[in-house]
Amino acid sequence: MSSVPQVAEAMQRVLTTHAKAIERETGFVERSTAQLDGPIFAQTTVMCWMDNPEASYSQLQHVASSLGVQVSNQAIEQRFGAPSAALMRGVLEEAVSQVISSEATAPEVLGRFNGVYLQDGTVISLPAALAQSWPGCGGNTPEAGQSSLRAQVRLELSQGQMQGPWLQPGRAAERSGQAHETPLPVGCLYNVDSGYFTLAEMGRHGKQGHFWLTQAKANLKLYDRRGQCGDLLDVLEAQHSDTIDLQVQVGVQERLAARLIAVRLSPEQVKARCERANKQYEGPPKGCQPPGKGRRTIDGKRQRWRKNRRVSPARERLKEWTVLLTNVPQEQLSVEEALVLARCRWQIELLWKLWKQYGKLDTWRSMKPYRVLTEIYAKLLGLVITHWLTLLGCWQAPNRSLVKAKQVVQWMAPVLVLALAGDVPMERVVQRTAATMQRGCTLDSRRKQPNTSQLVDNPKLNSS
Repeated sequence: MSSVPQVAEAMQRVLTTHAKAIERETGFVERSTAQLDGPIFAQTTVMCWMDNPEASYSQLQHVASSLGVQVSNQAIEQRFGAPSAALMRGVLEEAVSQVISSEATAPEVLGRFNGVYLQDGTVISLPAALAQSWPGCGGNTPEAGQSSLRAQVRLELSQGQMQGPWLQPGRAAERSGQAHETPLPVGCLYNVDSGYFTLAEMGRHGKQGHFWLTQAKANLKLYDRRGQCGDLLDVLEAQHSDTIDLQVQVGVQERLAARLIAVRLSPEQVKARCERANKQYEGPPKGCQPPGKGRRTIDGKRQRWRKNRRVSPARERLKEWTVLLTNVPQEQLSVEEALVLARCRWQIELLWKLWKQYGKLDTWRSMKPYRVLTEIYAKLLGLVITHWLTLLGCWQAPNRSLVKAKQVVQWMAPVLVLALAGDVPMERVVQRTAATMQRGCTLDSRRKQPNTSQLVDNPKLNSS
């Protein structure tokens, strides 16, 4: 369980102590007289992009001034390069090593397991100049997909503890690297999508004492207790029931004992699912975005990102069913509870949506490769700190909203800058931020930031 002093100490250690320790090792600082040293640069970029993910050099210069360093916009721009990317990655790795969790009481269903772990990731396209360090997975053209970065996060649902983000090249497999090798505790429930699982992986987790829950793949081959093999849809239709809970063996060569849970949807639910599955929609722009309201490309057209969500023919046949596979015994988890836990997996999807939609993790204003890489590391670090503050403030609230929590942290970012500059005790600022979240994140949306003068002049806030 984490407290306000622990989070405040972690922020100071990450953004000040560790940034100072690695500034020369990364080559970011070569002279001891440098004004914009490792801690100031890390604090400037992280806090500025926490407050405004689309901040310009002028806004970065304003934050640096709040920290007591008077530099020009050009001086800040020149500090972005390979050393700045190495510095911010080192600071991010130090933040990832911190263990921060909430004091929230786990609901009864979650309390049956030694933690309920969700995991998912995203791939961020990078400039082609970074292909040697971050090779991509290719694309439709020679220029597309040359460089990309895969980020993965593991989230413990009961207490909110985050593991990661782990970074690896976009070409690397999802089931590889530190995100795959970091151990899970015995007795936990690993609740992920089917992309993280093969039959061999399911068997390995079972031998290590882990429970797992995942969506069944549409092309599964199943064996019943009599040893008869059939397709997934054939097995479901043979049961003549809308709710199915069977012990089966999955796979042809590697037969894995598993529990098959399936529920037939209502006609209204099937119709809504088909509309979502076949919908073509436009997402937010990604990559380099020029300044200005219109977000227009060079040829004057608005940048659009289209995605067609058409499903495979095998999955289309299963549109009337919600089908899950698990190794949790029936006496420990009912069908209805399994469906609830399956829906909980969308919490990790919503986290990534928050990071990309509100944190602008995959959007930037510059075409310079190492400026882009530095910005991604700094934004990730700011989002990790935002999650720490969310754990303290509103993780235990049943009606918590991560979007509102992000907005509160953006409003409090200027005060965090004052705390890092030494004008306000960091512990008091963290406590005030957590208290604001506990009140339901009901700050007036018209206010762009809190009244920092009241916080600085408040004797209770400044008392030790």
